[in-house]
Order: sequence, then structure tokens, then C-alpha cells
Amino acid sequence: MIEIRLTGGARGRGVEVKIGIYNQPLEGAIGGSEYCAAVLSEALSRSHDVEVIHHRAGLRKEGLGEFFAVDLSGIRLRYVPYKPYHYGHSRTPWRRVREARSWQSDLSEPYDVFVNFTHDIPPFCRAPNGVLVVLFPAIDVHQMWPWNVVGTDCSWLWRRMRVAYSDWEWKKRFASYSTKTAISRFSRDWARRWWEVDCEVVYPPVTGCGPVVEPKTNSILSVGRFTTSGHTKKQREMLVAFGSLKAAQSRGWQYHCIGGLSDVCEDQEYFHEVSHLATASGARITANIEHRDLRRAYAQAKIFWHATGYGEDDSHHPERQEHFGITTAEAMSAGCVPVVFNMGAQPEIVEHGASGFVWNTLEELQHYTMLLVRDGALHAKMSEAARQRAQIFSRESFVKRFLNLL
Repeated sequence: MIEIRLTGGARGRGVEVKIGIYNQPLEGAIGGSEYCAAVLSEALSRSHDVEVIHHRAGLRKEGLGEFFAVDLSGIRLRYVPYKPYHYGHSRTPWRRVREARSWQSDLSEPYDVFVNFTHDIPPFCRAPNGVLVVLFPAIDVHQMWPWNVVGTDCSWLWRRMRVAYSDWEWKKRFASYSTKTAISRFSRDWARRWWEVDCEVVYPPVTGCGPVVEPKTNSILSVGRFTTSGHTKKQREMLVAFGSLKAAQSRGWQYHCIGGLSDVCEDQEYFHEVSHLATASGARITANIEHRDLRRAYAQAKIFWHATGYGEDDSHHPERQEHFGITTAEAMSAGCVPVVFNMGAQPEIVEHGASGFVWNTLEELQHYTMLLVRDGALHAKMSEAARQRAQIFSRESFVKRFLNLL
């Protein structure tokens, strides 16, 4: 257990601190950002007053705690409606400043420490201590108004003044957070490019397989949300790849495709489509699996596949790459050898040829998979290397690293 002591603004040193942990994502199945917030809130609630702020109306802490196997009995959840940001069109600077500072000010004002897990433009932090966690910068702000000059509604001088003011306000926005982090070097580099902010890297935590002991089977596993919006997990492509991997199937190898599924109509339709592909390729597909069953699937599988970002233009749509890859690290902790797409943050997790393989084409995915299928000694060696590598992404490492930055 980690003993945690923070200094709480007006509340003084050595006393309970009121902490707000804000999770900005609001759509789709719950995933990595919710897990990070849950692990951090569990650790901080042992010594402090913790509230998790979110935009998911149906979210319950009991369900969240059970899903991620964390104890959230000591925290509170606070639901707030989402308010999308819009740049005002006021030509008066002090009105623009007031508008910018007041947008979502209620998120951070009640707390001594405000932790913001976000993809989107962060609001000004109104707490004495602010921590920004960049999951991935969702937009290139300089491609939007007021930086991007569109139309001829104002003079050249006024446009220059507008951009100068916007740059100043943008820097002030990030300066309101005393600590700025990103979940990977990949996210950090794009935060620097698109948001012009420097972040320390704090890798997300991994649950790990724990004491569960299961005999390994000749099986391949993939884990990821079933969704068609933006950050897709490419289950369709992996199912097609397995369907043509006859050499592995003839040796009795199976593929199990697991993921979270929301009630969104488009996601339900996508799941229906890939379910038909699974039947055609001889694979199994499961949505919204229980946590204990997911741990068992990790423990039993020998190989882990991950294809997020495949077929995407990473220079124009880096947000469609894997921002970190918690499922990859979780699989490695259970001794699965990862065979993952060579973009985003995946190469930060997997050491090619040592603790797994990274691939650029589906043919390479199949090739590296067959190396492991045919060579049991190679698989055993890389499986142990994967377990060792995953230890640097433990919950304890995440919490300690996070608090060291504070």
C-alpha cells in the first residue's frame, strides 16, 4: 500500500486535501482513461477526500470499481453535463478573458487539487493546484478559429491582433496547471506539436493477471472496444487475417476477439458485422466480458494481436493511432507475446524481437504469428520477456510516478 500525503492549498500541510479527478471522455464504452482515473482515485482516497467528475449519466462507482477491480468505496462520483467549448467573437479582450476563464470553472473551483484527464481543450484550472493529463490532443488548435484566418470580415491588423491575443490566452490556459503530463511519448510529441505544451510522460497503469493460474492454450487474443468512431480497433481486419491463416488453424490455433460495446446504434451495427466475420473465419467474439473472464482469457492466450491505426494516415490523423495500449501491456503481464501494429505508442511498449513483434502489413502480422506458432522455445523465451517488460507499467509505478511530479 502506498502512503500518500499532499499539501492542500488553503487547507494546509499534513491535513486531508479535497481532490477532484475529472475524466473528460463522454462517449463509447469505458476504457483506458476511466481506468487511470479509477486507479488514481483509489490510491488518493486512502488519505484524502476524492471526487471523480464525469459526463456519463449512467456511470456508477460500484460498476466502475467492479469492472476495473479497484476499491472505490471511499470516493464520490459527480456527474456534470458536457459543455462544448466555443471561442467567443467579442472584440473586447477583457470580455474574451472573462468568457475563457468562466467556461467550466465549476469543474475545478471546489477543490484543492484538480486532475484533468482530457483529449479536448482544457478549461482554465481554478483550483490552487492543477494537474493536466493529456490522453491525446484531439485537435490542432491552429487549424481552427481564431488562429486560422477565414473570410474577409476584418482587417489584416485586426487578424494579427486576434492571433496574438489567442496565443497569449492559450499559454495562460496551460499555465493554470502547475503539472502537465501525457500518457506516452507519442501523446507528448503531438501535444507539443498541436497544443505547444511540454508534458512529462506518465505511463498508464496495468491491472496484470495477478495470481490467476491457467494453462496456456494455442490461442490468439485481441481486446478493444467495438466502435466505428475515430479511434477504432480494427477487429474487421484482424478477423480477415486470421481467416486466411490456415497454417495456424490446421495446428488447432484459435482466435478470441473481445471488447467493450456501447448502446450506440453504429457500434451495435459494427458488432453485428464483425460477428458474421468471426463465424466465417472460425473465430470467437465476445462483448462486455466480466473482468474475471477477461483475466482468464489473458492467462490462457499465447499471442496477443493489436491493430489500431492500421490503414490510417498517421500524419493527418494521428488521433486514430493507439495513444498508449493498456490492453497490450496487460496481455504481456499475463505472458502473451504481443504482435502489434508498429505505430502510435505501441513501439514504446513492445521491444521488437525481444518482448514481442511490431508489424507494418497484415502479411507481417501473419508471418510473426507463425514464427511463434511453429517455435515453442521462441514463444517461451518471448513470453517471459513480455512478463518482465510489463512490470514497468504496474499500478504502483503509475501512482508513484504521478505523485513524484506533484
